[in-house]
Amino acid sequence: MMRRVGFVSNSSSSSFVIKKKDLTSIQIQKIIDYYEENNLSEEEKLTRCPHTWDISETSDEISGSTIIDNFDMDEYLEKIGVASNHIKWGWY
Repeated sequence: MMRRVGFVSNSSSSSFVIKKKDLTSIQIQKIIDYYEENNLSEEEKLTRCPHTWDISETSDEISGSTIIDNFDMDEYLEKIGVASNHIKWGWY
């Protein structure tokens, strides 16, 4: 019998920052309203994405962070036309 020893985790955390000058006003609104833009119901929000992205903005930047990434923000940002070279991923 083989036994696996070690810490296994399938959770992740993530964060991003994007300069507003690199976004359109429509993209900014779609990032802020990412749940509504993806037509997620209240039930889906609770079951599929219980750990939401915390989206915030300053006069110069829009950022987001999550403890457990259950919503593919990278794919969504690509879908709404945000250039990948404008996104800084990591902890800020």
